[in-house]
Parts: sequence; C-alpha cells; structure tokens
Amino acid sequence: MNLSLDQILPSLQALGVLGYWLIGLASMLEAFFLTGVVVPGTLIVDAGGVLVQRGLLDFFDLVWFVAIGSVLGSELGYWIGRLAMNRLPGRRRIGDSAAFARATRLFERRGGMALIIGRFLGPVAGLVPLAAGMAGMKRRQFLIWNLAGSLPYALSHVAIGYFLGDVMGRIGGSLTRLAVLGGGVGLLLIVLWVMLYAALRLVPLAWAVISAALGNLADSPAIGRRIAAHPQAARWVLARFDGTSFTGLPLSLLMVIFFYIGAVWLDSAVDFLAGNPMLQLDMRLAQLIHHFQSPGPIRIASLITALGGWHVVVPVFGAAMLWLLLSGRRALAAGLAVSVIGNTISVALLKLAFARPRSPLGVFAETSGSFPSGHAAASVAAYGMILYVIWRAGRLRAETALLLAGFLAFAIGGSRIYLIEHYLSDVLNGWLVGALWVTMGVAIAEWRLSERPEPHRGARGSARIVGVALILGLIGLAAANVWRYDHPRNTPTQTADRILPDAGGLAGIAGLPASTESLMGSPVHPISLIVLARDEAALSEAMRAAGWDASRLPSAGLVFDALYAALAGEEDPTIETVSHFWRGQPNDLAFVQRRPDGATRSIAAPKARFWRSEYVTAQGFRAFFGTVGQDEAAEPGSGRPFASDPAIRDRLEQQLLALQATRVTRIALPRPRDAAATAEQADAVVLALP
Repeated sequence: MNLSLDQILPSLQALGVLGYWLIGLASMLEAFFLTGVVVPGTLIVDAGGVLVQRGLLDFFDLVWFVAIGSVLGSELGYWIGRLAMNRLPGRRRIGDSAAFARATRLFERRGGMALIIGRFLGPVAGLVPLAAGMAGMKRRQFLIWNLAGSLPYALSHVAIGYFLGDVMGRIGGSLTRLAVLGGGVGLLLIVLWVMLYAALRLVPLAWAVISAALGNLADSPAIGRRIAAHPQAARWVLARFDGTSFTGLPLSLLMVIFFYIGAVWLDSAVDFLAGNPMLQLDMRLAQLIHHFQSPGPIRIASLITALGGWHVVVPVFGAAMLWLLLSGRRALAAGLAVSVIGNTISVALLKLAFARPRSPLGVFAETSGSFPSGHAAASVAAYGMILYVIWRAGRLRAETALLLAGFLAFAIGGSRIYLIEHYLSDVLNGWLVGALWVTMGVAIAEWRLSERPEPHRGARGSARIVGVALILGLIGLAAANVWRYDHPRNTPTQTADRILPDAGGLAGIAGLPASTESLMGSPVHPISLIVLARDEAALSEAMRAAGWDASRLPSAGLVFDALYAALAGEEDPTIETVSHFWRGQPNDLAFVQRRPDGATRSIAAPKARFWRSEYVTAQGFRAFFGTVGQDEAAEPGSGRPFASDPAIRDRLEQQLLALQATRVTRIALPRPRDAAATAEQADAVVLALP
C-alpha cells in the first residue's frame, strides 16, 4: 500500500524506508556536479545521523543508502566527463571555474585518492569525478576508487550527525523557542544564499560541459546523418542555442519558462473550475489557521501583507521607475512597467472572471474576488521585477536578489494565508500569474538591452534633485502606509444554536457526516461518541476524572514545540500536532488517555477528539460529537489509515458512566459508500453528563 501524507504525519517513525531513500537521494544529487551546489546533501546526511541518534533510523542501513547514493552521483559526473573530454576547445571555459580548477589540481596530484579526499571538500566533491572522466581515467580504476571514497564519507557524516544529535539533546533545554526559531531561520537563509552563490558560479561550467556532451552525441553517425538530411532545421535549432544573441539561448530559455509556468497556471485554473479536492483542502486549512491565530502574529502578518497592497506597491513602483528614468535605464524601466501594469490588469480581470468569494474567516473585510491573490501576484511581478532591475543595474548580487525575491514572495503570500484573506490555491495561482509577467518583463528588458546595452544619458542638475526628492518621498509614503495599515475588520461569524426537544432529536438530523477527515481529505475516525454537556469546561472535567488528559489546542508555537521535542526524542502526546476535521471544522477539544501507573505516555496512546455543535437540548445540554481511537497507522491492508478500535470507545463509555453519566440512546449516522465498517462502528453512543 502506498504511503499517504496522512500516514507519515502522525510520527517520525512512520518515515520508515522512505527516510532512507530520501537521504540516499540527497547524497546522490550532491555527488553529481550539476546538482551538488543546489542540494545540501551533506547537511541532509548529517540530519539523518541525528535521526539515527534518536532511534528513528538504523545506523548501518543509513550508511549503505548514503554510500550507494554517493557512488551513483559520482558515476554520472564521470560519464559526462568522458563524453565531454574531446569537445571543449582548450577547456578555457571550464578553467574559469575556481572549483573545477581546484578539483583538477587535486586529481593531478593525488590520482584516484582525489576521489576520497574530494568527497569532503564541499563544491569540489562533484567536480573530481568530472575531472577524472575528462582525464581519461580507466572505468574499472574509477569504480574502485569511487567505492573506496563513498564508504568513508557515509560513515563519517552519519557519525557526525549522531554526535550532533547527542549535543542537541544536552543543550536543547537551555535554548528558548525564540532562540531556536531565530537561529534556524538565520541558518536557513545563509545556507540558501551560499547555495545560490555556488549554483550561479557553476552555470558557465555546467553549460560548457552539457554543450560538449551534446556536441559529442551530435557527432555520432546516426544523429549526424539526420542532421545532414535536414540542414535548415539543424541551423534553426542551433540558432536557438546561440548565447551571443538575445533571439538565441536567452529567448529560448524565457519562452520555455513562460510556457511552463503558463501550463501550470492553466492546470490550476482548470482544477478550480472543476471543483478539485484542492478546494476542500483550502477550506480545511482556513479553518485550521483560524484556530492558530493570535493578536501578536496577526499584527506581524498585517505589516507584511501591507507590502503587497496597492497603497504600497504603487509608490514603490513609482520610485523604482523614477530611479531608472533618472539614470537613463529605459530598457529596464520598460520591462518593469510591462511586468507591474500587465500583472495588475490580469489580476483584475481574473478576479472578475472567477468571482470566488472571500473566506468569512478573514481578519480584514475585502470586497474583491479571492482567486487569484493580487498580493501574491504583486509580490512576484512587482518586487521580483524590481530586484531584477536592481541586479541588472549592477547594484545587487544575483544570489542576493534571488533570495530576497523568494523571501518577499513567500512572506507576503504566507501572510495572506495566515490572515485568511486568501485560500492556499489563491496564493499559488497569484504567484504563477506574477511569474508569467516577470518573465514577460525580463524578456522586454533584455530585448531592449540587446539593441542598446549602454544606458541613455541620465538627468542632470535640478531635474535630478527634484527626481531624487520625489523618490525619497514615495519611499517614505510607502513606509508610512505599511506602518499605518489598518484595514476594516471582518465581523466574526457565529452559528445560531438549534434547540432540540430531547437527545433523541439527534437521530433525526440529516446531513451529519459519520466520519472525520484529515487535512488532506482522507477518512480518519468515525463519529462514535456524542456527549451532552453544559459546556466545554464540564466535558473537560468529566474527561479528566475519567483518566484522560486534555491536549492543548493547536497553535504555531505548539507545532514548533512538538517538532523540536520529536527531534530531541521527547515527544509529548498532549501536544496536538495533527487536527482532524468534521464538517470542515478542526476539533475543538482533544484528550489523551492517562496510563494508570503514571508512566510516560506513548505517542500511540488513545486519543479522543470532540467538536462543539450548535445542537442544544431544551434542558440546556450541548451536543459534542467525538471520535475515539489511535493516531498510529492501522495494519496494512485494513483500508483505514488510522486505528479506530470500538473497544477503546467502550472503555471510555464505561468510565464516564461510572461518573454518573447516563446512556441516552444509540444513533446511526450515514456512512460514505466506500466505507468498510462494521455495524458497531457505524453507531454512535449518546451520553449525558450530570
């Protein structure tokens, strides 16, 4: 049976063999020179060592996966070197790469030993096999040294991760959540910047090697005959890869990017119109985030989301256009104008065309359509293009511009999701629309630059002074609008209570789902227990007296705490990391069964979840619909991703009856057609608390 996301989420143990394969894949990708600067394989292997220290993976099994992945990645580099060895004239373009020059010198001095040493030298690791292939190293000799180098690499880095896991366990208690979160974000940004820096430096080398390999393939007799038979088509294809002309390789790449993004956007739009399950995920995720929200994060998200509003984008766009025009960079100004204006018009038309209503749970009142997100689109089309023109003007490094563009887009889009101003699919589609217009803007700018690389004469004298003053004023206006952002708030929606004459009236309610769902829409536990209680406090007190501890409701901080505790091997089953959904709503209450001996609870301990309903009896008792079961995966082949044992529900029923609760009735809820459940599981017991 294939693993689903719902089976993986409940515990890290559920990673199983998948964890070995993922870490082995990371090792392979880092050992291959084209992907080694993008995939932080060594860091992932070290993280695997941490999981070994926590008892989640086996040491020697992981070592074998890492070693085999390293061998395969090095083999790819070696064979590309063999294909390219006769195709690079003077190898001058490759010689421009400092990392490759270092790898070549290492191979010339050490021979096969370089394959062992190079595995521990960061960017050089994937380039040594390439150098070996280009130097004509014999196949059998390379294989022996490759095997000899991969095993020490795997052993040492898995051991390093094991040691780091032990150190983290010792010092973790002295670090606050804020310190760990801040350090993690800072480290992630540094790692991403270094990866982008290395990747951009490798682009000329990668293109030279790929071109050489393709050239060798083109010289083969079979392909050569086809090229000779179609000379005009061959010249046209060759012209598309000409890096010296804008209509060659640059335009080809931009067209591929544009049509790919366009195809993805079209697919997302079709899914929306067809009522794809993604829309149900949107609703469940919005309800879940609504439970996460708190005043502090809402204020932070409001400041971030203000960056994508028209009252900030317009002055920032105006300031950028003035700067470009004052400095004579008309080509870049044209590209920026196309990206921002085209995106604005497209988003407005798409909102009218799709007419998706906003979520009633949104923090701020909005009147425009929800699909796509204008803020998300502007975060890419406006800020992404502005960072591009700053880089193209020579004022910013490429890797810094890419990192800032991605960070801004993620932050603004994420803020819209957190504030529930947009659904997840709205933001994803908005990013795609913005990316389409950035691609168009870059194409316009590069086309104009290819005709006139040098900027026009910039403004001088009083015109420049006035222009700079206007730029500063616009930037100040944008900053003030961010700080003063205070959009009208939505009025919280409340569901009116429905009065039932007695508890038996629950059986006559139509449309009540009999099963709960995960965030991804998979069925989880059946509704097996309905408790009539005065309020949440009365139900919580009864559950505590019955031997069940309350789980804290989900929050962003608790999710982080749970992940950190799991990494430290200190899982707390009362931390509710996975919410279940009934009628599209996450559970309002959750409880974990207390062990009689008071020992530490297992993460697989039985859990009970309850949903507060609008149904109230004439005596003032509210109906709380509940599920009882375990969150660990059921036995393979059972057809159910979670274990729902009726015996657990029956034990809880007896515990509540011992506390003077009364059994009112037993009702049957309508079950889905594909649900494989017994009659006992289909029934829900109704209890009334005193």
